Amino acid sequence: MKFEDMNIEKNVLGSLNDIGFKEPTRIQYESIPIIKKGYDVIGQSETGSGKTAAFGVPLVEKVVKGGKIQALVLAPTRELVRQIASDLKKFSRSKKLHIQTVYGGVSIHPQIYALRKAEIVIGTPGRILDHMRRRTLNTSNLKIFVLDEADEMIDMGFIEDIKTIEKNIPKNRQTLLFSATMSDSLIKIRDSFTKNAKKIKTKTKVSDDVLKQYYRDVNQKTKFSLLVHLIKQEKPGLSITFCNTRKMVDAVSRNLKDNGINATALHGGLSQARREKVMENFHKGITKILVATDVAARGLDIKNVTHIFNYDIPNDIEVYPNRIGRTARAGKSGKAISLLSRDDHGSFTRIIKTFSYDIEKMKITNFKILPFKKYQPNRNRNFRNRRPFRKRFRGKSRRRW
Repeated sequence: MKFEDMNIEKNVLGSLNDIGFKEPTRIQYESIPIIKKGYDVIGQSETGSGKTAAFGVPLVEKVVKGGKIQALVLAPTRELVRQIASDLKKFSRSKKLHIQTVYGGVSIHPQIYALRKAEIVIGTPGRILDHMRRRTLNTSNLKIFVLDEADEMIDMGFIEDIKTIEKNIPKNRQTLLFSATMSDSLIKIRDSFTKNAKKIKTKTKVSDDVLKQYYRDVNQKTKFSLLVHLIKQEKPGLSITFCNTRKMVDAVSRNLKDNGINATALHGGLSQARREKVMENFHKGITKILVATDVAARGLDIKNVTHIFNYDIPNDIEVYPNRIGRTARAGKSGKAISLLSRDDHGSFTRIIKTFSYDIEKMKITNFKILPFKKYQPNRNRNFRNRRPFRKRFRGKSRRRW
């Protein structure tokens, strides 16, 4: 089956051909026809399966130019918001739709102006809700409501924001909910937000010939030394090292730099401008090693990643497939290497049993032991060098001009 066999609008089909989309993935093949018919859809599929096109292609078909805001897409992070917008612009290139991103960390005023012309809005829940309260986001003409990476939005604590947004948009709409996992909290939202929804669940296991998975037991004190050894030995193209906390991300990235390895940290504690610069450099290959939390990297489509290093094993085992799904994309090979200290074995055993992965023990004889410095977390630069807080003078000013 090819996209040209799916009765897709000619303008959109032409755009898909221009960007090299020929054959749909399974989630796209099953979702697009149902969404085109107007049904609510609940799609569950792992990272890298093509969920954005699964809802994005029929969405840009349904939206008409000049019809005010007709589609609202919620996503958990600013990076994913920008990526979805980029993809939708590619799908709708010939229709020239106004697609506006809305997220925090930047001035709200340019967004207010841009929303007046938008037909599709993509944003994070907090900033979308902010615009609703300011009455700068008119959803009276809304036809389609999309929640992308819905499980991650719930995990990040956006559940109340999402509920408030849903209560303030038209009930007579089409709702599309896409997620990698389906938690109990998400099931409750799913059932209350949708009507007679069609459920689509796909699971595409990457071939062991394409994605090779390894693990290595290591003492926590020498884990960083092993990571440096592996980076130098494997010589990855682009790689992502996953840590469970922001503090560890900062510590690992700074220690890598101390050892002459050009690594960059990515997590939610960075400013928006900094995060955008980090991703821009990584996409361009200026920085080849990204050290990240799961939340910061969730849903991002980063091409040519050859290696995934699990510095920490995730406590939530459902996160693991999303991590390794960053590599071995589009038929290319990749490696995922997990560094296991004593505390990691419980979660790692559950991962193997749950997903039936074939993970081989990596044979390493000796590696150089390096110091690992415990850096203090970086403080927000906006608060540096500020004068001590003083109460405002409530009377008449005594300053002479």
